[in-house]
Amino acid sequence: MIYVVGRDHDAQSGDRIPFLLDSARVIGERDQFLRLVERILIDQKVEFVAEEWGRKSESFAEALTKKLTVRYLNINTTFEDLNALQIPSDYMESPCYTEQERRVWLQRRERFMLEKIHSARGTAKTLLVICGFCHLKPLAEMLGDGERVIPVDYREEA
Repeated sequence: MIYVVGRDHDAQSGDRIPFLLDSARVIGERDQFLRLVERILIDQKVEFVAEEWGRKSESFAEALTKKLTVRYLNINTTFEDLNALQIPSDYMESPCYTEQERRVWLQRRERFMLEKIHSARGTAKTLLVICGFCHLKPLAEMLGDGERVIPVDYREEA
């Protein structure tokens, strides 16, 4: 069984976000996300966590995997990976690129993430994949090749 959790990057850790000033909404979303990840890890006996995480600090999921001794892999693309994949590092923010180009580059990143998951998964039967919302549906579909995949939007969870 594979759980694919979509999330907002700002809800992924306890990092301060100056422009949001740790608003009640952000704090609430972080708490909700943390509870969801912990519940899935424990209740579903997750054996492997693959997370798209691009910040220097430790994410909630990474901290929980250490505490629960669950294997963890960061599946985010580094700047070197982006160069190798021929994806501009500013492709999401720059007005220089078309939506079609962005879609192509997002698909390349998703295939890259999928390959990292497959190569590191080993014999793990229960996985938790955490990714940005834009990758949720495509990754869930790609991972669903013969396995049960449960896509989860943390904002819809109680």
